[in-house]
Amino acid sequence: MSDILEVLPDFDTKPYSHLFYSLGKNNITINDLITGDPKEIARRCPLPSADVAKLCSDVIRFLQSDVRGNLRKKPRINPPVHVPASKGKDKDTTSIEDAKAESMKPTKDDTSSSSSSSSSANGGVESQPRTVCTLQKVKTLDPALDKALGGGFQPGHISEVVGESAAGKTQLVLGLLLSVQLPPPEGLGKSAMYISTEANLNTKRLLEMLDCHPRYRNMYPAERPSMDHVHTTLTNSLEAQEHVLRYQLPVAVERFNIGLIVIDSVAANFRAEHGDHTPAGLRERALELRQLGSTLRQIAIESNAVVIVTNQVSDRFDTTRAKTTPLMRRSQSPASSSSPTVYGPQAVAAASQHRTESQSLAHQQRFFTGWGDRDESPHQALKTPALGLIWANQISARIVLKLESERQAYTGGNIWKDNKKKRSLAVVFAPWIPPTDTPVPYEISKQGIVSLSEKENTESSALSKEYPELLNPEFWATDDDDLL
Repeated sequence: MSDILEVLPDFDTKPYSHLFYSLGKNNITINDLITGDPKEIARRCPLPSADVAKLCSDVIRFLQSDVRGNLRKKPRINPPVHVPASKGKDKDTTSIEDAKAESMKPTKDDTSSSSSSSSSANGGVESQPRTVCTLQKVKTLDPALDKALGGGFQPGHISEVVGESAAGKTQLVLGLLLSVQLPPPEGLGKSAMYISTEANLNTKRLLEMLDCHPRYRNMYPAERPSMDHVHTTLTNSLEAQEHVLRYQLPVAVERFNIGLIVIDSVAANFRAEHGDHTPAGLRERALELRQLGSTLRQIAIESNAVVIVTNQVSDRFDTTRAKTTPLMRRSQSPASSSSPTVYGPQAVAAASQHRTESQSLAHQQRFFTGWGDRDESPHQALKTPALGLIWANQISARIVLKLESERQAYTGGNIWKDNKKKRSLAVVFAPWIPPTDTPVPYEISKQGIVSLSEKENTESSALSKEYPELLNPEFWATDDDDLL
């Protein structure tokens, strides 16, 4: 490991001098110690796993302290000093420089920390650690959606937005990139960080939301959300994603006063690089998921920021539905249903099997995935959020965006009409709001996602169901049209 003195010249290597020969012989670098598994490194060398784990931990801690030390040593902008006109300074030039200095200063998010910040500026006293403020939330600026979300997304938690393709996950988080810049109670008055794993940030769509949303349209230019406060980066591999989250993101949160962190999407890199389903591969993926959740949770709590990750879904096949279909119920003999209950060995075995099925993951996952927890249409396809139960234990809240469509309607002849797809939002679990009883329908417009009122939703569905023939172009065709 010849690069340790080049990368970390001040690192104390004496406690680990007995490890360097084997590490260098196997070409273990600093990058391997940071991103690799200590047990795997110890197996390759071979070396005691406890010593290798302690070395990896000390290297990471030393890098973090070095970055934070450089950040503290960075010269701060002094408060504006009013220079008298007799000293030859131009008054207008001085005011412009002072305005630039004031604009580059980070703003405080909590009013309760004003006293500690003033003492830190005057006497150099370190401010008290920030606590999560439950009153400030990031809102969607839609009353119905914010009500379903319990007032918005709460800082200090990892919230997951899950749904199938074209459900509107990215549209929801793009709107939050703008609303977080608003002052409380609508936002946090902070910047946003958008970490993409699939494509670059759609700035054209973001500008369209900014121009078309009625909340931003009537605001003064100085008060409107700006693209300058939206920071973005692209991580198309797990290695790049881990490096950004563990080293670059904590520094960016302090430097740019970030209050919202969005990862879109969290499952893309894991699905691409963890294709094997062997026990060793699943164990490695579970370890990386726990490390990712721990990193995001630490950033959310320490910086009092809102962390939102979007997640993909996969199809789920529920075998219990086949047992409760009307055809299966009609196939049962009346004698079996009217016969008296006999508590024999078969009944005990059936009860035990039913109890086992109720405790199985296939039955329990209906209550934390967002699909199958209520009586839905028998034609509704069940979905399961990606990354499994390990990732579900890392998040604090799960918001489901559903894209539902009924079966095609027959309009005569050889013509079938596709019914309009319906989108809805529901909270599966969250520490600040109970699960949603009735999902909130919404649509995607130029200003973002907009909830549909009950009247609008009923009228649109009634029109498509009651008069489907009026929407068929062939209904209005004449004999002259057929001759053409």
